[in-house]
Amino acid sequence: MPCPYDCLMNYDGDHWTFDCEPTLTDSQVVEFCREGHLLLRGVVPDEINRRTCDYLESKVKMNPSWIPEGMTNEDLERIRTTHAPSTILLEDWFVDHVLLNAPVSGAIRSLLGRDVGLPVLVSDHRCECPQEAQRWHHDADHVFGPELNFVEVFYFPQDTPIELGPSEMAPSTHIRNSLDNPPQSGVLSDGPAGTVAIHHQSILHRRSRSTAEGTRHMLKYSYWPTVPPQRDWVLEPRFNPHSADYGGHNLARYVAHIYAWLSGKPEGVNLIGGQGWPSRNVNDIAPRYGFEAREGYLPAWRSKSPDGYA
Repeated sequence: MPCPYDCLMNYDGDHWTFDCEPTLTDSQVVEFCREGHLLLRGVVPDEINRRTCDYLESKVKMNPSWIPEGMTNEDLERIRTTHAPSTILLEDWFVDHVLLNAPVSGAIRSLLGRDVGLPVLVSDHRCECPQEAQRWHHDADHVFGPELNFVEVFYFPQDTPIELGPSEMAPSTHIRNSLDNPPQSGVLSDGPAGTVAIHHQSILHRRSRSTAEGTRHMLKYSYWPTVPPQRDWVLEPRFNPHSADYGGHNLARYVAHIYAWLSGKPEGVNLIGGQGWPSRNVNDIAPRYGFEAREGYLPAWRSKSPDGYA
């Protein structure tokens, strides 16, 4: 199978990083900041999806392109059969067609900047269906704040319709602890084999209820930034951060802060409160006061965080 990326992809196997052209626009970056997730359905080729499932079920031989320092072939065989089969990261076909998949890498590059750090750990959330829905939860060691210190990915290598219990994410729950008032439902990451969900690690999520019979794999891993953030995604000539849709009450202030951080201007959000920016309404007759205020208050991201990171 030909390599899925073009000459604009710069993969550095020695430093375990990649760089490529960003693909998200200003508006799409704001949407990710606001919703906390992005879904790309069926982007990984079917042949690679089948090989991934066969690899996870030990139906094909391992062929690592290198052996990590301090490990042996026996170590790799043991790791492969655990719930964290990170040896799949050593397979060239997985790197080329999954980690460096063009739609995925373009979106990740937009959010994390140049020379993105590739995953070092993979978890296989394997489930024998049918199953009841998992409880809503924020992942362990989550941190609420404007910093996007990494981006997490869910990869579904088999067809995952609603009946097979795809992951369910609650939009806009990546900004604060939402367990006291969990939603009745969220956005399902259902789709054909090769569907990839890119999301903020702190988003509230769960495995949804499944009614069909079968094995559902879901690989989870993270990409990491290696450079300071800056606004170098696809710039829209008519995009105006003063009037962008950052969300409603008790949301917009946090979303605007994330966007400012990603733009390399974390100090660019000074809240004056009330009807001041970044609040907005379709009935506004003029731009809101408070944009780029020199004095004000930052959102209290961790004021109620129970996890000791405050």
